[in-house]
Amino acid sequence: MSVTRRYSAKMLMTPVRLFCAGLIALGAVMLAAGALARQSESAAATVHLVSLQGAIGPARAGHVVRVIERAAGEADAVIIEMDTPGGLVDAMRDINNAILASPVPVIVHVAPTGARATSAGAYILYAAHVAAMAPGTTVGAATPVTMGGAPGSPPQTPDEGDEGGEAGDNGNVLEDAARERTAPASPQAPGNDEAMRNKMVNDSVAYIRALAELRGRNGDWAERAVREGVSLTYSEAVEQNAADFVAASTTELLTVASGRTVMLGDGSEVTLALEGASVERVEMSLPTQILTVITDPNIAFLVLNLGFIGLLVSFYNGLEPVTFVAGLICIIVGLYALNTLPLNYAGAALIVLGLGLLIAEVFVASYGLLALGGVVAFAIGALMLVDTDVEGLRIDWPLVLVMSAVMGISVLLAGSYGLAAQARRIVTGREGLTGAIGTVLSWANGAGHVQVEGERWQAVSSDDLQPGDGVKVVSVDGLTLKVKSSGRS
Repeated sequence: MSVTRRYSAKMLMTPVRLFCAGLIALGAVMLAAGALARQSESAAATVHLVSLQGAIGPARAGHVVRVIERAAGEADAVIIEMDTPGGLVDAMRDINNAILASPVPVIVHVAPTGARATSAGAYILYAAHVAAMAPGTTVGAATPVTMGGAPGSPPQTPDEGDEGGEAGDNGNVLEDAARERTAPASPQAPGNDEAMRNKMVNDSVAYIRALAELRGRNGDWAERAVREGVSLTYSEAVEQNAADFVAASTTELLTVASGRTVMLGDGSEVTLALEGASVERVEMSLPTQILTVITDPNIAFLVLNLGFIGLLVSFYNGLEPVTFVAGLICIIVGLYALNTLPLNYAGAALIVLGLGLLIAEVFVASYGLLALGGVVAFAIGALMLVDTDVEGLRIDWPLVLVMSAVMGISVLLAGSYGLAAQARRIVTGREGLTGAIGTVLSWANGAGHVQVEGERWQAVSSDDLQPGDGVKVVSVDGLTLKVKSSGRS
């Protein structure tokens, strides 16, 4: 009996042991698979991709610089997918300085099809460790344009920013070499404007030639792009060694770039192994997106004008706090945004003059002449305000016309409302009693009491009045009304 029980227990434990062994084997397989997956992930390269679309301003440049700086220790390379008509000098220099100092290779890809690397974009393409272009793209037109400054001051150039100073200020060896290079001589005209242009163009040529020498690209064509404003198609750029190769997609870009050896800012050389790399697109943060929106010249101009209208409404309503605070916020935000752009001070002065004339129209009866002059000065100043030929950094003239019309109509409505209020009969206080109709309550010897607007008043009159007669108030003397007969009620 006991032998049978032991045999039965043994038969029951066999499936349990097999099941446990199977679980252990499955767990071991899963652990091994996870380790292999982690090993393959760690072995695969990681690339950060950042988009640079539209005019290059402080917000976009700051985003690109942060992506490049963050890539150190997190990625094996950075791709800048670029489509730009150009931009501000300081913004372009910030991006280039970040590329030159980057501890990881930076690949600039002019993409998608139809994109361009114009003006400042050409400098960024030349600064890249690897320069690629998608089919149907163009590069060039790098002639510097006058950007901002007071009349008579030197215009900004691609190597001169508001905070650029001398190259030695930031220790950038490339910029020092650019300034030490002897630029091709050109006849200097006696006029100051021509002298400034010669200086600007020669300095820009030296800068882009230094980039070309550093990256082994065509410096002669780069000089023509600055001096003559020439451009190249994607295939011509590769033929003339202005770009390294053509890549239609990011996957093709990584495949073709793999195997190339580039020199980083510290002098070390790195061979790219990016085929099959994991691409992580880095988007703008919400604060950067907001900053990008408000630094658009049209948005900044609109916000500034809304702030002025808010203050005007607040003053008209006795410093009403909500519109006053909102107006101040809009004006401060608008001024901050405009401060990041190349301004023409003559345009700014005309805008201030125009606003002053519009305000004066509310307090001075000029029959619309001040308002008309203010609208004209405001519109001309707005068109002159942002002094640049870069597409995307100018204030659109339809917006200028609309805002000028809105400002003029607002001031005229406020002025007409004020004139109508002055012509309206006064209905309160002592002046409001003059002309009022009342009834005699009691009367004797040229004096008595009358009822006017539901109240009992002392009254005097030269007319012979009787109780019940209708009277009209002629004037008010203290608490006594002077009345005259208006007929018996």
